[in-house]
Amino acid sequence: MTKDSPRKFLEKKTKEINQKMKTSFVLIRKDVDEMQTTIDAMRRYLKNKDEQYKYAKKEDNKIRDEFRKDVDEFTQKIASLNIALSRMKTIQEEVVLIRDLAKIEDEIKTSFKNEIEGYKEQIKLLRDEFKETEKRISAMENGYVREKKKSWFFNKNNK
Repeated sequence: MTKDSPRKFLEKKTKEINQKMKTSFVLIRKDVDEMQTTIDAMRRYLKNKDEQYKYAKKEDNKIRDEFRKDVDEFTQKIASLNIALSRMKTIQEEVVLIRDLAKIEDEIKTSFKNEIEGYKEQIKLLRDEFKETEKRISAMENGYVREKKKSWFFNKNNK
């Protein structure tokens, strides 16, 4: 009986160990299956997030490209506006010069006209004086003194 007993004991212990191992493997398999399910769910989630990220990055790149194009177009328009502005400044300076030249010309014309009118008046007065002087000379030659005629309407001292 003693011989049987260690054998039975050993068999019993072996069966218990086998049973525990089977249970452990079943539990391990169950845990691995749960982990695999979690890992698959994480993979799907990460794949979905990766696709969303790629799509967002693609859209962001499109927006950046459009923004760059807009900035380039804006820069070109600013450059053309600067050129147009510089041309306008030169045109404005030319117009100012032309306008100033026209004013100067008008002032010169007016000044010459006024001077000519003044000279005409002086010539007229000088002619009148000359006529008066000739009359006085001819009167002196004839033997009498003639006084200068005074005009009550036109006073030449005011001119």
